[in-house]
Amino acid sequence: MKRTLIQLAMLFTIVLISFSCKKKTEQEPKIEIDETNLTVCPEKGTCQYLFTEYADVSEQPAIFKSGDYRIFWSEVQSPGMTARIYVKAPMHSNTFLLGKADILDGRVELFTSCPACLTAPFKPVDGYVKGINLTPDRPADQTKWLLEIKIVSRIEGSPNLETLLIKQYFYPNFVYN
Repeated sequence: MKRTLIQLAMLFTIVLISFSCKKKTEQEPKIEIDETNLTVCPEKGTCQYLFTEYADVSEQPAIFKSGDYRIFWSEVQSPGMTARIYVKAPMHSNTFLLGKADILDGRVELFTSCPACLTAPFKPVDGYVKGINLTPDRPADQTKWLLEIKIVSRIEGSPNLETLLIKQYFYPNFVYN
């Protein structure tokens, strides 16, 4: 009787240990982005689409600092105006999808600078950001990401909505090698 109890206890312990040792593999979401119809830079403007890793963005003024995100940013400069968007994406994946909850949680930030304009800041209220690493077999400083961004924003207190659409390749703004 005692021997049977010991054997059952050992069997139970082995089963528990085997279940606890199994790796949980999280599958990356299946993201598809059409590579046609990329965003065009405005006439007489300059545009850049970059990313950096293990970073975060501080509140106004937007300054990079160490963090847990892969930060993608787009900057469009045209005469008299500069517009930037910052996206805080997960660090450890080759694809990602940010939805409305992520946007409302501050994972997307918009900044505009227009000294001659009388505009109030726009706040993101809806949208999505999809991203795909097109070169996952390369080192991080040689990768190319494709992002599709749709951000719906509004001036606080205003019922009017503005939609920002960006689909573009983003390149690293750092060097490892």
